[in-house]
Amino acid sequence: MQQCPRCGGSAEPDPEHSGVMRCMSCWEVWALPADRSCPGYRPTLNAALRRLEESRDLNR
Repeated sequence: MQQCPRCGGSAEPDPEHSGVMRCMSCWEVWALPADRSCPGYRPTLNAALRRLEESRDLNR
């Protein structure tokens, strides 16, 4: 079990929706972070740097 970020109560997975948690005290609902398809942040960083370089050329 996990803790609710709102009230600190106990939370359980929602049986109707995968990847969603529900607090048993205040009924707060939140989604769990999605799994990354590739490990690490390097592919994301490389894509962001390429996009930055492309926009830099457009602004000149």
